Amino acid sequence: MRVFVALELPEHMFREIQGWQEQLMHLHPSLKWVKPEHMHLTLRFFGDIKRSRMLEVEKLLSSRQMGQTEFTLDKLGTFCGKDQLPSVYWLGGSFPSSISHIAEELGKIPDDRGRINCKKYLPHITIARRRMSSASPQLPEPPVLHGRFHEAVIFNSRLTPAGPEYSRLKRFDFHLAER
Repeated sequence: MRVFVALELPEHMFREIQGWQEQLMHLHPSLKWVKPEHMHLTLRFFGDIKRSRMLEVEKLLSSRQMGQTEFTLDKLGTFCGKDQLPSVYWLGGSFPSSISHIAEELGKIPDDRGRINCKKYLPHITIARRRMSSASPQLPEPPVLHGRFHEAVIFNSRLTPAGPEYSRLKRFDFHLAER
C-alpha cells in the first residue's frame, strides 16, 4: 500500500473548484487537471510503510484534537520542475496553525525510505499538473472559498494507467480524539 494522510475538502468546495476548473480546461489543454474528488490537503506522504509505522501514524492522529479548522482558499501557486517551469498548480490560502503542527508531527515519523520531513510545511491543494514538454500557462486567480476540515484520513493510493485511485483506510474525527 502507498499510504498518505490528508484532510478532505468539504463537499461544497468540490463543486466550486470544479466550476472554476471547467472554465479553464478548454483554454489550457496542456494541463492535466486533478479531479475534484481527488483533491485533498496532504499532511504527509509515507509510501509503502510497514504495519508498525502505520500504528505509529494512527496513534498520533487518534491522540490529537485540532480545534478550530476553518480555512480560506484564495491563492494560486506553482511548484517548478527541473526545467524551472511551473509543473504543479495548487490552491493555497489561510489555514489554522494546528494543521501545520500536525503535519510537522507526522513529518517526524519516517517514510518508506526511512526519511523524516525537515521542510517547512506548505499547505496546498494540487489542482493541475503540466504535461511533459508542454507550455506552462498562467492561470487566473481562483474564487475565494471558505471551509472547515472535520477529519484526517489515512489513504491508500494505488497507481493505475488511468491515474491514481484513492481508498480510505481510516478516519480520525478532530473533535472526538482521545486525550
